[in-house]
Amino acid sequence: MFDLITFGETMLRLTPEGSKVIEQVNSLNMYPAGCEMNVAVAASRLGLSVSYITSLASNPLGRFIYNKCREQGVDTGWIKWSKYRQGLYFFENGTPPRPGIAYYDRENSAFSRIEMDDFEWESILKNTRVFFTSGINPSLNRNVNNITLNAVKTARKMGKIVAFDINYRSKLWGYEEARKTIKDYLPFIDILFTSASDAEYVLNIKESPGEEMVKKIAEEYCIPTISLIYRPEKEKDSIWKIICLSDGNIYTAEQRGELVTVDRLGAGDAFAGGFLTGYLESGPELGVNLGNVLITMNNTYSGDICWITREQAFSFLKENNNLVER
Repeated sequence: MFDLITFGETMLRLTPEGSKVIEQVNSLNMYPAGCEMNVAVAASRLGLSVSYITSLASNPLGRFIYNKCREQGVDTGWIKWSKYRQGLYFFENGTPPRPGIAYYDRENSAFSRIEMDDFEWESILKNTRVFFTSGINPSLNRNVNNITLNAVKTARKMGKIVAFDINYRSKLWGYEEARKTIKDYLPFIDILFTSASDAEYVLNIKESPGEEMVKKIAEEYCIPTISLIYRPEKEKDSIWKIICLSDGNIYTAEQRGELVTVDRLGAGDAFAGGFLTGYLESGPELGVNLGNVLITMNNTYSGDICWITREQAFSFLKENNNLVER
């Protein structure tokens, strides 16, 4: 029995060292990169029993991702091997004010070519407490959308907790298409992860980020638990805030002070992995606080994976934040 099963695409991310741009380098660092794998790894490192479901190219690139899952303790028993290519993307990790830029090379990837009969969802989902996926899947094509929606509906029918991250990607689809498609998922979701911009533009929620926004999402879509991450405009000493509405109760966390960002990618996924771990162990309050620790620490690692251990995460929660541990 697993605590968590996640479903989505992992690509290979190729990125220059530091804040260099692709045109100026002769080599690129390679990392596994994908929302659902990042969530699976974060939760596994915190102690949950986790399985990750995807389709990988039957070649060294696919095996690279497969091996990364296994070395992090993530079950790979339902992964499908494909004759199609492994998706890639290139990322330049810009230094502010220069933004980070992603360049996708994922057309006809192994995951984008999955078929409805590749996964026996009823037999798979009977083995988990939580099923997690994201809005990246339905942005790939209609077939992947149908498969993902079927998995979500099956999980809900079986009484599983369904967690979903909107995770809007502007280079994959437009807001109107995303809004129309993701609304089909919302009646089946128990835990929703969103940013303020995704709530505004994909869910069409116009309230100010914070308590008003999460209450409006709950009112509009009847989702029991909603976690919102946003950057407060008026509080200069707060880098971000998290507000969670769960069964009528509000839980909050924030990041204040100095934060030196090494690599910004995967931070929202780290939050989701931390939140789901805390939620299953103790409820939404621990979920929000543990998720906040992971989103903070994920900014300090290279690559998308959050490398923090359970011991380090709970030590950080207790404010044992020594710069040097001896």
